[in-house]
Amino acid sequence: MSVLALWWQAVRPFAFTVSVIPPVLGAVIALIDNPGVKFDIFHFILAGLGCMSAHAGANLLSDFFDYRARVDREGTFGSSGLLVAKIMTPRRIFAGGWIAMAVAAVIGAYLVYMTPDGTFLVWLIAIGGAFGVFYTAKPVEFKYKALGDVAVFVSFGPAMVLGAYYVQTHRSSWLPVLYAVPVGLLVDAILHSNNLRDIANDKVAKIRTMPIIIGERRAKAMYYGLVFGAYATTLALVAFARLTPFSLIVFLSFPMALKVTNMVRHKSDLPIAKFAMIDAATAQLHLIFGVLMVFALVIQYFFIGPNS
Repeated sequence: MSVLALWWQAVRPFAFTVSVIPPVLGAVIALIDNPGVKFDIFHFILAGLGCMSAHAGANLLSDFFDYRARVDREGTFGSSGLLVAKIMTPRRIFAGGWIAMAVAAVIGAYLVYMTPDGTFLVWLIAIGGAFGVFYTAKPVEFKYKALGDVAVFVSFGPAMVLGAYYVQTHRSSWLPVLYAVPVGLLVDAILHSNNLRDIANDKVAKIRTMPIIIGERRAKAMYYGLVFGAYATTLALVAFARLTPFSLIVFLSFPMALKVTNMVRHKSDLPIAKFAMIDAATAQLHLIFGVLMVFALVIQYFFIGPNS
């Protein structure tokens, strides 16, 4: 493999949907919620690149610390697999993680400088950065203490969406936070499916994830709640939070939701190799759901106009 291909595999690009959809969603919500706002395409692109760079850095650092803690080892799933296969060295992955984080920090610093009253952005960036670095790093280790769900929901849900919104509008609002809930639930569903798959392996590594604490049966129920909760909260947002009825087109992805929940329901009946892809399948659901949500809001903006 070429060097570029190795790094592409290392950052786990199948999961980039969770760092691409939120900044796009936040920017579109900014247009809808602020009539006359001057949309800054350059800052929009920078916000997206910053989110993706931070995500890549978090993935690389997670690979490093998971490998060092023996969470990732031969016969396990969930990482890029490059450290377990000894294709790349831990030192190289660790350095790559910090370089990606540094790139995200530079982009964030620029946006803070260019955004009036950018102090609010500092807090959002700091929250996301802390969750990304300490997801598996000491002394916090969110993932190993069953707090990974909180970290990914906040980081790849309300924080990213609100941050992208703020970059365009220079003000905070509860609307992007609320509209981020459905996609945030699906981000957590990706993580939860990963942890559900890895219950046995994670127990050997002596870490605590939510499925280990609550057991497989309840963990399956939680997965159903996260997936179907994305659709339920969409209905609630249409009814009570001025979300456009066009957003109901997210239900076009419902067959995919049924497919992944059926995989989880029949986990014990599926070959290990097939169920190993549950996180990637859930990520695909997040992507389709997120694209449909963004499309619905774009349709609202161009055919109905911003909120009055």
